[in-house]
Amino acid sequence: MQVDAIKLKNNAEPMMVTWDTGRRCNYDCTYCAASRHDNHSAFHSLEEYKQTFNFIKKYVKIYENSKSNPTNHCNINFTGGEPTLNPEFWNLVDYIKQDTKYFNLSLTTNGAWNKKFTKKIKESFFGITVSYHSESHDNLKKLVIENILDLKSTNIWLQVNVMLHVDYFDECVEVYNYLKSKGVKVNPRPIGDGNEQREGWFIDEDGTFRRTSHVYSQSQKDWFFKETGLQRNTSCSSGDEFGRGCCGGRCIQGLVDGEWQNVNMIDTYFKNWYCSVNWYFLHIDQHTGLVYHHQTCQAKFNNKKGSIGCLNNTEDILDQAKNSVINNYNITCPNTRCGCGMCVPKAKDVDVFLELKNNI
Repeated sequence: MQVDAIKLKNNAEPMMVTWDTGRRCNYDCTYCAASRHDNHSAFHSLEEYKQTFNFIKKYVKIYENSKSNPTNHCNINFTGGEPTLNPEFWNLVDYIKQDTKYFNLSLTTNGAWNKKFTKKIKESFFGITVSYHSESHDNLKKLVIENILDLKSTNIWLQVNVMLHVDYFDECVEVYNYLKSKGVKVNPRPIGDGNEQREGWFIDEDGTFRRTSHVYSQSQKDWFFKETGLQRNTSCSSGDEFGRGCCGGRCIQGLVDGEWQNVNMIDTYFKNWYCSVNWYFLHIDQHTGLVYHHQTCQAKFNNKKGSIGCLNNTEDILDQAKNSVINNYNITCPNTRCGCGMCVPKAKDVDVFLELKNNI
């Protein structure tokens, strides 16, 4: 299926701020690059978090005030590392909730939070995405399942991504089936979707052997395509070739042969496409102090990728955002593949894109 453009069924989707609160993690998954986690980084202070949040409020306002149909809220999704490890993270949550009701909070987590924080999660978050990692210790995996089922009894939006580890595939299938039987929204997630760096084992920058994209057997591929009901690509074998669906629950349509139709998972080759990722995403890397339009694609203007500025000079970032809106700058995708951020309006043809953008 050849998709030439993507649009949202609901153009009034709010901006999603993904906030990497720090590198520290209690896991060390072999498919998670050293640049994304460690077990030694210092925790960030509440004052650092407050300064970042105040910048976020100003940035989001620039784009929201420029939309034809502005939303009345913004979503902040906390990631890491593992956000729940830092004691100041919970104080940050309280600070945001006391400051304004404009921001909805969600959390991407490995699910192994201390049970004493479950009450806080239930009270403060509207959505939780849990990634089930089969490489972790059996006691942690048991805790994760318990925490998932505990949240299932609430009104919190809950999604579980079971990371399909080739060496623990049977366990992954068992956990997937069990959670599904309990009525949990659960997705089987190939490891390496969107990875454009390498396949197979390699020595990472921390000296650890890793493989950030798994290569699946025929029977594993058969199970995945049968379970998801997605169009089979017989040539693909690794996670970076499977395609991707929106993990944020957004309903998307694709332009196929001149007609718009619902799509669930598509090939994410968007190089040189026109993209509105800056209107829907902002990514904060608290560890490095860098700010991006999007965590994974890192697309910015002039067909380049990288950060759009630093947390120690946020006024420059705000000025850039204002100029991009006033002068109607467009992003063209600089990447070979899109690992995430695919569920925003984008198109090969500039005229189609401008029509989509006008609806924003």
